[in-house]
Amino acid sequence: MLEDFTPATVVPSLGEMAGAHSPWNDFDVTGLHEVTDPAKVAILTDPRRVRFLRPFLARSATVSQVAVELDVTPNALLYRVRRMLQVGLLQVVEERARAGRAVRVYRSSHDGYRIPMAAMGFDDLRHRVDTYGRVIIDDLARAYTAALAQAPRHDRILARNRAGEVWGSDLVPTRTRSGHPVLFADAVVWLNRGQAEAVQRKFEEAITEALQRPDLQSSSGPRTPFLAMGVLLPMPD
Repeated sequence: MLEDFTPATVVPSLGEMAGAHSPWNDFDVTGLHEVTDPAKVAILTDPRRVRFLRPFLARSATVSQVAVELDVTPNALLYRVRRMLQVGLLQVVEERARAGRAVRVYRSSHDGYRIPMAAMGFDDLRHRVDTYGRVIIDDLARAYTAALAQAPRHDRILARNRAGEVWGSDLVPTRTRSGHPVLFADAVVWLNRGQAEAVQRKFEEAITEALQRPDLQSSSGPRTPFLAMGVLLPMPD
């Protein structure tokens, strides 16, 4: 695994952002330091490289401390640290005296960063989406498989329709054997901008309403984690 993260910590869900105790309420996104310098962008947007900056973000630490956290050798980390110092993502905030060479303490140059998508090339964006997307898709596949396995009745069909086309599909259950609701639907639909905005708004409202309705807080039994994903994207030409 390239990084120690869950999809929710990388791509905030609507539920997390709307929650009263959401970690996303702890900072102002617009107040973060904006980065457009290509050398910095290359590190901040590469999942393999940014993992070496994360432990120093808004926190002071030594190379030896972070090397233990990341399970890498100090020499391997020091190479990355020197590069981040060179481009201005890290700074030395303290030097602790000891026999021989002093121990340097590092910290990110800013407590948070914001990278406009316009500062990233298409290939960089695709690499980032592919890397993080694999984690999300893996979670989706596991949850979907479990839902099918736990369904009281599940069928897969293969048939020819009246137009002569052969179709095969899972008949997705609406509930698991334990009674948990299931919804899995995907389609390519042709919408104008107003219709697309209505779909976007309805999904956001549904998640927010479910989390904030007091009558549903405890009336339906203990809470269970659900994977809620909403995708509304214009298809590329």
